[in-house]
Amino acid sequence: MVNLNEATAKIKAAGANKVRIVPMSGQPAINGLHRIEVMSESGSWDAVVENLPKTAAESIVTQATNRVICG
Repeated sequence: MVNLNEATAKIKAAGANKVRIVPMSGQPAINGLHRIEVMSESGSWDAVVENLPKTAAESIVTQATNRVICG
């Protein structure tokens, strides 16, 4: 099971410039399953969420990196 709150927190902490969405091994780039990775302090990419359709992965990253300013 995917913990979206934990994944969102990791994406927010990394920042939009250190997040990427990549296809799972053996999956097509457009309609295959993807994973969200964040860059660690050591410079390696760590998977945060796996086995998601690309649109779902993009939605999670967008929601985690968007800032809403109220005022």
